[in-house]
Amino acid sequence: MKVRGQAWWQARRKRLLQIWALGLMVAILVTAASALGWRPLESWRAGALDLLQTVLVVPPPHDVVIVAIDDRAFEGLGGRQPLPRGYLARVLRGVARSGAAVIGVDVTFATPTAPEDDAALARAITDFADNGLSRVVLLGPLASGGPLSAAALGSKVVLASSAVPEDPDDRVIRHVEPVVIGPDGAQATLGLAVVARMAGVDGAGLLEALGTGRPLDLPRLRSDGTLVASSGPEIAARPGVAWPINYVGRGGIFTTIPSDALAALGDEDAGEAAAADNPLRGRIVLIGGTFAESRDFYLTPHKMMAGVEIHANVVHMLTTRRLIQPSTRLVGLAINALVVLVAGIVLVSMRPLAGTLVCVAGAFALGLPAAVLAFDRGGYWVDFMLPVIATSVLGVGTDVLDRRRFRDSFARYLSRDVMARVLADAPSLRGEHRSVSILFSDLRGFTTLSEQLPPERIAAHLNEYFDAMTAAIFAHHGMINDFVGDAVMAVFGAPMDDPEHAWHAVQSAVAMDRALQTLNLRWSAAGLPNLRMGIGIHTGEVFAGNVGGRDRIKYTVIGDPVNVASRVEGLNKELSTTLLITEETLAAIGDRLPVRDCGLVAVKGRVEKVRVYEVLIDGRSEP
Repeated sequence: MKVRGQAWWQARRKRLLQIWALGLMVAILVTAASALGWRPLESWRAGALDLLQTVLVVPPPHDVVIVAIDDRAFEGLGGRQPLPRGYLARVLRGVARSGAAVIGVDVTFATPTAPEDDAALARAITDFADNGLSRVVLLGPLASGGPLSAAALGSKVVLASSAVPEDPDDRVIRHVEPVVIGPDGAQATLGLAVVARMAGVDGAGLLEALGTGRPLDLPRLRSDGTLVASSGPEIAARPGVAWPINYVGRGGIFTTIPSDALAALGDEDAGEAAAADNPLRGRIVLIGGTFAESRDFYLTPHKMMAGVEIHANVVHMLTTRRLIQPSTRLVGLAINALVVLVAGIVLVSMRPLAGTLVCVAGAFALGLPAAVLAFDRGGYWVDFMLPVIATSVLGVGTDVLDRRRFRDSFARYLSRDVMARVLADAPSLRGEHRSVSILFSDLRGFTTLSEQLPPERIAAHLNEYFDAMTAAIFAHHGMINDFVGDAVMAVFGAPMDDPEHAWHAVQSAVAMDRALQTLNLRWSAAGLPNLRMGIGIHTGEVFAGNVGGRDRIKYTVIGDPVNVASRVEGLNKELSTTLLITEETLAAIGDRLPVRDCGLVAVKGRVEKVRVYEVLIDGRSEP
């Protein structure tokens, strides 16, 4: 087992270290981009948090009740806006008579209406109070004059803001600013102001805490569903921060009561008292419009939701202390690095595409449940999306590395079209047995020519020759395995499968001979001597794959057929021929070309004789 592990490491060490280096660099870059707030990455992170909140199942909350001014109530009021203040006064009295702990009103009163109606509403607000401070939280700013003005109500009420920012990319509401800076200065968001009022904090104390960052000791929801005043941990709110909203669930999950029922209970002539066990008793109550004409609906991770429901989610987040705690950048980097290390092992053990799919699926399969568990138990937001992104980039990077290594290995040996097919199929280079045809060619009389010409002329001569031979081989799907002096070794049938590899090898040899004849005509006109060459082709099974050491590796073919092809090429001198093939090659191509049987011939280094045939190029035989 130890030997097998060492062999695995030796075979993959270089590539694995490259992947790890690339992966760690990607992890650092992704973490840095997230820390700098790169918008595309933040959009993906936001989507991951949306998904997390969508799959998390949370019990329905009981600490917040919504009194909804719905379409039926709005139609009953004649479809008028602003909403009649006398009706709102009755609703407030009904909620107060039901024993609510505190009320937040998500309705603006910036415009005065009929004085008697405004006065009735003002009385309902100030009557529901303790120690002269109303337990009704209103939205600011108030009207500039009349019973509902700031001058009239003064310090008797706590004012708040209903503003909740939308994300700029998709206009989804995912955050709330606990401190909103408006024309009249700093105000707490409605949800925070309501919970703070329940803790007995007045308007001045709330503004002082917001300005100094002093933590607030807010009520907390107990396991039995009741609210306990001033039960830590404390919560600090300050300007310039945004809290991710921990949504409970879809719209309608909060207990919602139609406002008409509370208006009837709050009628001054109503003689019936609220039941002792009614759902509003001891609860935080938010009053807001849910009728279509209010246009107070916003896109959230749970689709469209009324504004009053968004504030209810903020209230519940504060009373349960389930504020979302994003993991630190260091933790995120550590998670990314761990994913990269594991992904690297997967990617070197599998093909890039399959490895990438496995890594991404694994990151989701393991990361999402872990993130859900951390989020559910402690409100910790462990960003599982960043590891998925890092893994995806790593997989793509590995594929690029593989293709680059492949291209570097084969660029000199394969034509562009064959290269494209090889890259598309992404074959393994680790080695396999293949049936191939091997071609050897060698120039005749080149040594004598080398003695007659200067080296630079010889080099130019060879370059022109090799260019022509390479084109002939590439044109018939061959791979140039090596150049040795003036000799060429080409393989047909590897690395791409080619059922016609023998035929293509013979076609390539014929094309090489014709190309040399064309070159000889040009060289003769330039006063240069003609060249001749011999070509030998043999077909058989070889081992084809990467061979070499740690620092140098090469794709080649190994086996007895290679030696036979080389020896057959050498027979051209003895038999005064140009192109010889073995009977194995002839059996593969059939009778597509005329040949001459040269009989069984002994070849150097082989006990058994080899039957060879001369291919009659253009119907001619060499003298």
